[in-house]
Amino acid sequence: MTSDTDLRGTKRRTSDSEASMLATLATVATVSAQRLPSEHKRRRDSELLAFDARTRMPAADVVAELLEHNTNDDNILSKIIQPKAFEADYRAGRLGAFILLACMANNVMYSRHEAVRRAGFVTATRQLVDQAKALAPAALEEPSVRNCQALLMLAIAYMHLGKLDVASHYSSITLRTLQQLGVCTMDNSDCGDADGWLRASWLEREQLRRLVWGGFTVDTFLSLMLHTAPYVLVDLSGVNRPCAPNMWYVGNDNLESLSFPRNAAPCYMQPQPSDSEYMAALKALKVNGMRWSLNGNTVQLNFAVLGNAILRGISDPQAVPAQVDRLVISASKSVTDWLAPLPHMPAQPSRAELTLTLMVSSASLCLWSIITPYLFSRTRPHAETPPELREMGSEHGLDRLLADYISAAHSHYTHAQLMVGACEDGSMPPMFAAYSMMVCGGMFAACAHAAPSERLRQRFGRMVHFFAKQSRTCAVRSLLFQRALDEIRAVADMARHLPRRLDTRQLLQIRDTLLPGAIEAAVNKRFAQFVEPIRPILRAAACPEHGAEPARPRCGVIPLTSNLCAIFGQALGRSGFRLGRAASEAPSDDSASKSPPPPPSESSTQSPTEKCAKDGPSALPAKDKLPNYKLSFTAISSLMIGLTVATKDESFFDFLPPDPEPSQASSPKSGSSLGNILN
Repeated sequence: MTSDTDLRGTKRRTSDSEASMLATLATVATVSAQRLPSEHKRRRDSELLAFDARTRMPAADVVAELLEHNTNDDNILSKIIQPKAFEADYRAGRLGAFILLACMANNVMYSRHEAVRRAGFVTATRQLVDQAKALAPAALEEPSVRNCQALLMLAIAYMHLGKLDVASHYSSITLRTLQQLGVCTMDNSDCGDADGWLRASWLEREQLRRLVWGGFTVDTFLSLMLHTAPYVLVDLSGVNRPCAPNMWYVGNDNLESLSFPRNAAPCYMQPQPSDSEYMAALKALKVNGMRWSLNGNTVQLNFAVLGNAILRGISDPQAVPAQVDRLVISASKSVTDWLAPLPHMPAQPSRAELTLTLMVSSASLCLWSIITPYLFSRTRPHAETPPELREMGSEHGLDRLLADYISAAHSHYTHAQLMVGACEDGSMPPMFAAYSMMVCGGMFAACAHAAPSERLRQRFGRMVHFFAKQSRTCAVRSLLFQRALDEIRAVADMARHLPRRLDTRQLLQIRDTLLPGAIEAAVNKRFAQFVEPIRPILRAAACPEHGAEPARPRCGVIPLTSNLCAIFGQALGRSGFRLGRAASEAPSDDSASKSPPPPPSESSTQSPTEKCAKDGPSALPAKDKLPNYKLSFTAISSLMIGLTVATKDESFFDFLPPDPEPSQASSPKSGSSLGNILN
């Protein structure tokens, strides 16, 4: 018989043995958990690019492969640095690590090197940028043309990393340094030759011109993305426009040079006897630019100059509104006249025609994305409204503005479908491609929610699906496309909390409440804060006045979906209320044969007006339940377009071409929600 003491000892030993075993297992688990991250980190580190500690350069074969892409005409660097001269300077050892690292960081997206692909395009770009930025302070202390080239390349590389604020900082420094060096007056004969620019070779002077124009274009694009005034005021009157591509790629002004690569991509910009009518018109658009009347003379402007002027005008609080109105109206006419001579695209366009078409389409969309929202916000009649704006402020004028904007975005969608791989392989400049995807995708996401019929909602949903898929694919190479994808998703999410159907009076109330002035005043607001002032208007839209017949939708009967319940309150959804369905509507023929419905409850017998009065503000979504996105200029524009579309019937969209039968491979399934499509 076992004593109590022996039993307690046995239990204690058993308990100690179990505790020891558990402690051992915990130790093993802890060691394994520590070993797994370290092994993962070691494996991840082995995939990264390796850099020399003394020179800060990667392996020689990586350097050679990345620098080869300077000759790629699709690469923006080939417009800033002369490829042959750059290669000659590199071979002679005249280039420092700063400009080489900045150049390689921009060329990563075109790389086919195994080490770069193993590390990942974005990771390799970030590694090279980190190495280059460590050398930037020393370059700032020694201003030179080479260092300005490197700073501009570093700004473009930061754009590909999605850090637009940092990129804007470096582009501004580049332009200010060039101004201090006197480069911006190099072609102004009144300034003399104190800095020796006239004694430089033709190639050196041309590189300086392209550096100034390149910095100006990058600064304008960043201002467009951030919707701010350009940080540096640059006077380009003292710098001639860059020369023709054939002169640039030869490296001298001898047009008959035998060294000109006639089979290279820049050659297609020159008129050729074999050009089709469409290609000849495209080249004329690209080379001639937009016509502009200045002091009685007609000058030619490109996208950067016109966009820079508009952004600077509408962002200046001291600017005279009437002068800005005339500027924007003239810009609208210039863009329209610029695109007017372009004929219809051939049924089977060549790759060169598609590439150039997408460039022209993206440039025009960039300008329309500033012009159209401004004109919409300025069409409210007041004493100082110019006659042109009064005409645009009419119902017909506003409809034409909206139709032209949506039509331009749809044309870009049609062209982009024909050249799906253009952004994936770098054939399209990432700056313009990402921005046009963001503008089109956000606009179509708002339209997909507010369109008057299921057919149109599905059509716009397919467009959103296309741009979201393209943005997600291209984000592997440049995070500019990730910004585009994030905004498309954000607009689609925010649009769910806005009404699908409005009348004109409600739209004007919402517009005047949300945007009493310019759109710029609402930029960077949170969405919940942005829509808070229109909660009473939404309540009025949900609850018509007592005794009045609810307004019928213009196209069919729209059931109160979960999205509308989120706006007008769950109580309406539980009561089975349907927008536009009158209480005295006659039942269908087969309703009599069905079993009678259960007796109505107290809540279901209440009218929508009574229910709204009883529930009060709680019938609307709580402020903390709304998405908390920070609003950009383009996101606000897309949401306002969606609200405007909510007042239109199906006949308004007759300007769109017939919808082809969607293929099963490229279109989402019928009935798929927009959120599922984007995710």
